[in-house]
Amino acid sequence: MQVHFIGLGEVEMFNLALALHKKGDTVTGSDELFDESLKTVMRDQGLMSDGIGWFSDKINDQLDVVVLGANVKNDNPELVRAKELGLRLVSYPEFLYELVKLKTRVVIAGSRRRSEVVSMILHVLDYNNIEVDYVLPSPNGIHLTEENDFIVIEGGDGPSSIIDAAPQFHNYQPNIALLTDIEFKEGSSYTDVETYAEQYGIFVNSIVKGGSITYNDEDVEVKRRVESSENPIRKFPYVTPAYQENDGQIFLDTPDGEMPLEISGETALSNLAGAKWVCQQMGVDEVEFYEAMATYRQL
Repeated sequence: MQVHFIGLGEVEMFNLALALHKKGDTVTGSDELFDESLKTVMRDQGLMSDGIGWFSDKINDQLDVVVLGANVKNDNPELVRAKELGLRLVSYPEFLYELVKLKTRVVIAGSRRRSEVVSMILHVLDYNNIEVDYVLPSPNGIHLTEENDFIVIEGGDGPSSIIDAAPQFHNYQPNIALLTDIEFKEGSSYTDVETYAEQYGIFVNSIVKGGSITYNDEDVEVKRRVESSENPIRKFPYVTPAYQENDGQIFLDTPDGEMPLEISGETALSNLAGAKWVCQQMGVDEVEFYEAMATYRQL
């Protein structure tokens, strides 16, 4: 493929562009602002030749697709040129879905807790030598292969792009999903709590029929959105597991007795319970999960 990224300085866009470049696709991209660490990688990989800014002459009819970042404006000269040429325009999450739609998509969503749950899941899988693909909104947060069946995606709730106002996580159509919490943030792109919470209801309904949603039964809004959904999926509620605390050390109650953990706080323990359900659906048994989590340190 020949792919151009408008908004290459956004970390998720950059990660995906670099993954495609390494795979052998022809990749170009532009932005007005790049983190210094990204500039170094771009130079090393040959992705940066025209400096910083927008260059409409990079847009030509040889491009198979133009991918738009979340922060790209309607008057962007590269976007204007792409529209003039009638090129195919997609948002980052739309394009990512196309690349991974034949994989089993595990999407972790939620307002504040999702990153830790993803971190726990990937730690457990790595500990048990289970190879998976993943996509995270952090530097080097991508691993895409041809052979791995599972892909773990941290599903952001921000708008996808100027041409796709839906939240990113609406695009992924998960086979296995987890919803941690719904907490409205002042100053977000949503005008009110109800509009924001509705996006998570749409997310639940986007899960493929026969798929599953693991959800935090202790979050009132999460519980409402999941349990009111008529999508024919399996629903697995989780709660904070029983534990003991002794001299600042957390001991989790398990079928094999108390297990010491490196984590602390009820939020982390709740996240652990959700991660356990997802890992079990990915082939990790209970003993393997607990053994791995005994070595997990909080973010």
